[in-house]
Amino acid sequence: MSGYDYASAITGCTTEVQGRFALRGSSFELLADGSVASGGPGRAPGPLDLLVSALVANMLNVLRDGTLSDLQPADDEEVDREVQVRARVSRYPAGRLKVGRLLVEVLVGDLGPAEAEELLQEYRRGCRVLPALETVLDVELCASSPSDAAA
Repeated sequence: MSGYDYASAITGCTTEVQGRFALRGSSFELLADGSVASGGPGRAPGPLDLLVSALVANMLNVLRDGTLSDLQPADDEEVDREVQVRARVSRYPAGRLKVGRLLVEVLVGDLGPAEAEELLQEYRRGCRVLPALETVLDVELCASSPSDAAA
C-alpha cells in the first residue's frame, strides 16, 4: 500500500473490558465502546458519539476563524471567535434507512443570528465531514442566540 499520503491512520484493538476498544492515532489514544445494544458498557463514547464528535470538532475549528465566507476579516486581521456547538441525536424506530436526526445548534459569539446563519450555510456548502454523517443521519444545522444558550 505504498504511494498513499495518509491524512489519518488509526489502529484499534479489543481490551479486557467486553465491548470496549482502544483506538490510537499518531498523536492520541482514546477508549471507545460498542453501542450498548451490541454489548458495549456505555461508559465511553460509542460509534455514533464519535461520528457526531468529528462534526462538532470540525465546526469549532472552521467557524472559530471565519475563513469560509465574506464574513472573514481583512487580510491583516486575525479572528478567534468564541463558538459553542450543541449536537443532539434523536433515534428513529428500527427498520429505517437512517439511524436518526441530528440537531446541531451553533452560537457564534460576535455574530448576530442572520450573520451566523449565513456562516452556517457557507459551512454546509464547504464541509467534507457533513456529507459522511448525512448518509446515516438527517442533519439540521441552526444558528442560536445567546438567550437560547442560557435555556
